[in-house]
Amino acid sequence: MQKQNVIPAQTPKVTFIQARKQDTAKLRVAAYARVSSDSDDQQNSYIAQVDYYTKHIAAQEGWELADIYADEGISGLVASKRDDFNRMIQDCRDGKIDRVIVKSISRFARNTKEYIQYVRELLRLGVSIHFEKENIDTGKMTSEQIATIYGAFAQMESQNHSNNMRISVRIRMEKGDYLSPSMPYGYRLEERTLIIIPEQAEVVRRIYTAYLSGQGIEDIANELNKTGIPRTKGRTVWHPSTIMYILTNISYTGDMLWQKSFATNEIPFRQVRNNGEKPKYFVENCHEAIISKDDFRRVQTLLESRRNQAGGTVSSALLSKKIYCGNCGTLFRRKIVNEKVYWTCRKHDRDKDLCPISQIPEEQIITAILRMYHKLKRHREQILSPILNQLTELREKELRSNRKINDIDKEIAQLTEQNLVLVRLKSKGYVDSALYLSQTGEIDFKLRELRRQRRRIMESTGEDSQIKATEAMLDYLEDSPESLEKLTDELFETLVANISILSETEMNISLYNGLMLKETMERTVR
Repeated sequence: MQKQNVIPAQTPKVTFIQARKQDTAKLRVAAYARVSSDSDDQQNSYIAQVDYYTKHIAAQEGWELADIYADEGISGLVASKRDDFNRMIQDCRDGKIDRVIVKSISRFARNTKEYIQYVRELLRLGVSIHFEKENIDTGKMTSEQIATIYGAFAQMESQNHSNNMRISVRIRMEKGDYLSPSMPYGYRLEERTLIIIPEQAEVVRRIYTAYLSGQGIEDIANELNKTGIPRTKGRTVWHPSTIMYILTNISYTGDMLWQKSFATNEIPFRQVRNNGEKPKYFVENCHEAIISKDDFRRVQTLLESRRNQAGGTVSSALLSKKIYCGNCGTLFRRKIVNEKVYWTCRKHDRDKDLCPISQIPEEQIITAILRMYHKLKRHREQILSPILNQLTELREKELRSNRKINDIDKEIAQLTEQNLVLVRLKSKGYVDSALYLSQTGEIDFKLRELRRQRRRIMESTGEDSQIKATEAMLDYLEDSPESLEKLTDELFETLVANISILSETEMNISLYNGLMLKETMERTVR
């Protein structure tokens, strides 16, 4: 056996390479605030909170300010009315925020369902929320039960706040110094007094003169639309319901009638017509009149006379174009049996074996439509506003690839940041009030113009017909009466695209924005 030579192993040479320190990304922190509803304190409150959160976030190592969102003087009961809150939620969805700071749960949401909805969504997105007052960090919660409990407390707090507000409003009404949160068209508020806006007052007088001269409310609305006379709150279209509201508003005589409607006690609070359940308060000569009391009384008399003559019901010609059979698709026709009006499937009327759906009394169809109207009127924010938001989100997603839209959005973001910087400088006393107002005014003008450009581009896509229809419906429902006893042409033409009779007891009502609602019809003995 040959002896093998063994080469001893050399000692390994080890070179130590220092581990590279990883760059730790800073936590992008946003703050959400709601400022005082008192118009005198809004700006100061906003500046104070911006200053507080800017300093607070800057003092935390590893944090950077994403943005500060604030809604001024807006109730937290309905999220759809909070523009900056919705902007913050969208920024969270877009991955721009890691953490949100808010003073208390009641500032974030005052409705348990809504509160839990957004807490869950932000947690799924990896965004934690810190509620300072309750010292709750959703990123550290082990159970959503905690969030539910505190959400319930927030709802209770909202109810208590609402009750306190009601008492305060009632006391002010009894003293005669109550001010409505919304001003009638033709007036502005100055030092707690309604002051006439001359150009709008002329429109109000024109409406009264036209009606007293024999024009109908639809003709008046059409004439104002043709001449391009603007409304308020960015609205451009005059509806017959808007004309009716002006013609029946006693405020134009210099008098006021308070508590014509009232809020329910249950959340979500909703306004309902006061049919004697609550006291009303009539105040005489509390501001300058636009219309004389004699002209107002003459208009009310004429309205009642025309209402009795016309009956205020929807025309048969309009119904005949929109009622279809849900079984065979045939258009329904009107027929009178023993002086009672019915609508029947043409095939069934010709041969009962062709279609099983028999004739339906007109009064049952009208009652079902009115029931649908009252549901939409009372719950429009819960029914139509989410649809509008969904449609808007879908359209936004389609437009994100649009280069012009992206450029405008970048410019809007830059201007918004400039506005925030100005607020910070003003809060620290580095910018005087005159310069601050001048600069912010210029920025606001540019923002409005950019948003107009954005709207024009979005409208040019041809994909927003449903959005426009939903907006028109919300606009109409806001101006229309809380309660209707008769179906009108205006209501039918604004809301109802068509009706499908499914059976003797059920029908589908298709609205102009594509929404379909099912309603029941109570059968009566014929």
